[in-house]
Amino acid sequence: MEKGSMIILAIIATLILSLILVAGLTVSTTEVNTTQNYYLNKVSYYKAVEGLELVINQIRSEPDPTTISVEPDDFKINQDGTQKLFITGTLVDLQNSTTQTVKQFMGFAPPPLPGISLGPGSGLSSIIWYVPLTSEVTVNRKRSYTEIEAGIYSSVTIAY
Repeated sequence: MEKGSMIILAIIATLILSLILVAGLTVSTTEVNTTQNYYLNKVSYYKAVEGLELVINQIRSEPDPTTISVEPDDFKINQDGTQKLFITGTLVDLQNSTTQTVKQFMGFAPPPLPGISLGPGSGLSSIIWYVPLTSEVTVNRKRSYTEIEAGIYSSVTIAY
């Protein structure tokens, strides 16, 4: 009689330990997925910011910013057998595959240039450029998108 009760107690103890193990695995799997999603979101965001920095540099050097284009940059990194594809922020709407361009922001008049009081006859004018950027990061069939719409403040020379 005592031998039979020991087997039942051993089976119950094994069942309880198995349930604890399954719960622990479920929690750790959820944590790993959450961490991967956080990582993808951060990489996607910073890739979009990188594209924005490229556009800012082009706006500073380009006489006509409406001709600016940013080509997607693909980076393939093979790390521990994992292939990663990063696409830098582009001026292409990745959902529709339509090209977006830098254009003048028409929402409100830009504030006056800071520290410059030469007046309207000086030939300088401030302008805000509307820059839409999209970034996509794909790692192991998981994707993260980031869309940034920025207003870049600059000055242009007006010929009279």
